[in-house]
Amino acid sequence: MALLDDIQALRDRTLAGLDASHDYYTYTKRVWRLLQQVVGEGRRFRFRNLTTGSTVDERSLVGRSRLYISEFLAASTFQQFVSQFEDFFFDLLRLWLVSYPGSLKRKQVDLATVLDAPDKQGIVLAVVDKQLNELKYERLQSWFEYLETLVKLGCPTAGDIERLAEIKASRDILVHNQGIANKAYLAKSGSRARCNDGEKLELPEQYHRESWETIRRVVEELAAAAQAKAERGPSS
Repeated sequence: MALLDDIQALRDRTLAGLDASHDYYTYTKRVWRLLQQVVGEGRRFRFRNLTTGSTVDERSLVGRSRLYISEFLAASTFQQFVSQFEDFFFDLLRLWLVSYPGSLKRKQVDLATVLDAPDKQGIVLAVVDKQLNELKYERLQSWFEYLETLVKLGCPTAGDIERLAEIKASRDILVHNQGIANKAYLAKSGSRARCNDGEKLELPEQYHRESWETIRRVVEELAAAAQAKAERGPSS
C-alpha cells in the first residue's frame, strides 16, 4: 500500500534528521572542548571575520566557547528538533487526508480553487492544505485532538503531549521573544512551565536531550500506530 510506504519514508526521514541534528550538537561541542585542550597545550592563533571586522585570538575564542555552546548551539539545534517534529506531524496528517479525504467532505471550496485545480485530486490537495494551514495556528493540544478525531491512533500519552506543548512553547519564545518567558508561554505550557513571566528561558543539557528523546519517541509511536491503522483500514 502506497500510504504505508509513504508513512515509513516520512518516519525514516524525520528520525534521520533528528539524529543528524543531535550529532551536530554533540560533535560541535566536542570540537569546542578540543579547542580548549589545544589552547591549554600552548597553541596560538588569531582569526578575523571579514564580514563584521571582528578579530579573536585563542584565549578570547575559548572565552566565547561557553556562550556559543550554551546559547547559540543549544538554541539552534533545539529549534531544529521542534521544526522537524512539526514537519513530521503535518506531513503525516497530509498523507492521511489525501488518502482518506472523506472527513473533509463538508468543507466549502471557493470557485477559484475549483477552476484553478487541474483535476479532482488538485481540489483535494487544496482543501487539505487549507485545513492544515488553519490547524497550524491552533495550540499543540488541538493538533492532537484533531489527529485523534481523524485517525484514532490512541497515542501519544497525555504526558508526552504536555511535554511537547512546553517544548514547542519554549521554541516559540526563543524565536519570537528573545528567550524571555511571557504569559503566552505560561498559558501554552501549563503545569510544565519552567520559569515565570519575564524570566529568561534556559536550555540546560538535560532538558535539551530529553526534548530530543521525547520528540523522537513520539515520532516513532505515531508512525507505527498510523501504519497499523492504515493496514486495518480507516474505519477500524
